Amino acid sequence: MSNVYQCSRCCPTSTFVPGWAQLTPTPVCPQQPVPVTPNPVIPSTASLPTCTPLQVVQPTPTTVLVTASIPAEAIITLPAKALEIKNIRKRLKITQSRFFNSPPPVAGVPLDTPRLFLAGFVRKDIQFSQATAQTATTVQGTINDFVIDVPWSCVLNLGTTITVPPTLFGQQLEYEFLSTTTLPAGFAPKDKLISGDLTEFNQISTEFLNTLPTVSLLFSQINEMDEALDRVALQGGPFEEGQFTKIQEKMIILVQVLLTFPTVITTTTCG
Repeated sequence: MSNVYQCSRCCPTSTFVPGWAQLTPTPVCPQQPVPVTPNPVIPSTASLPTCTPLQVVQPTPTTVLVTASIPAEAIITLPAKALEIKNIRKRLKITQSRFFNSPPPVAGVPLDTPRLFLAGFVRKDIQFSQATAQTATTVQGTINDFVIDVPWSCVLNLGTTITVPPTLFGQQLEYEFLSTTTLPAGFAPKDKLISGDLTEFNQISTEFLNTLPTVSLLFSQINEMDEALDRVALQGGPFEEGQFTKIQEKMIILVQVLLTFPTVITTTTCG
């Protein structure tokens, strides 16, 4: 007769343990299989809207000045009930400035325009009052400080009025040599097999290292409107006072950046 030992911790059957079983080594409970976490689902990226710049000028052969108006919106939840917004200090931050040059013209293919991807955030330092005590005619409170980053992004169409250095493309070119070999039986003795040599592989690889322009922030202006979404009356306080935690913010960001290219396009006139 065989004895089957069970782990009392994993699958208890009785509180009584006989003496002979106490001298027997405790069997190891089988480990439960670790649940497998599936691969994270990468959300599909939606197409980005293109903004039309207010102005695109080329002051010098190596620089392009871009002025754009970028709308942004956010809903901000304050960490405490606010009686009133006292001040909001703002500072514009740019975290991405990527220039996309238009491909060279090809017959039968529509010509695209250069684009500038801009993204960043607005650092907002919100100062608001919080009620701590109130009467029918007075409110006593403290001033709180809350810092939050509000993201923004925009793709600027730079149009066709500027002249920027062309993008140079690398290429790989294969070449081969003529090979003449004797044909097998069945062909005339004077005939030869004339073709490329299949036993060789020759190639010229060309690589151009293009340089991206540097982007400098010259000017920014933030025009914003903030409105409370959940304002309720202050209990026990003056009738016109209220508290809120959520505010809806709309901003118009006016930004001016300067693109500086490392090379200049020169035009040669044949005379």
